[in-house]
Amino acid sequence: MKGDMSGWFEVRMDGPRRHHYRLFCLLHYEAEGQDKPLLVVVDGRDKPFRTTMPEADYVAVRKLGTEYRRRNPRSVI
Repeated sequence: MKGDMSGWFEVRMDGPRRHHYRLFCLLHYEAEGQDKPLLVVVDGRDKPFRTTMPEADYVAVRKLGTEYRRRNPRSVI
């Protein structure tokens, strides 16, 4: 992962026709009514094979994570 993505988890999956898929996740330790931390999927992205994800995509993912962390209680679906 690029930039300041500490605390993030990136799940990578290769799809059909040599296409890459990414899920960007956070661990939510303070979820109300939960005994264990939740793995929260914040965003998903895709990209063609052997290309790099644009920095703008990482910025957008970090922005969504900041917005998620700002709310408390946080929306959990």
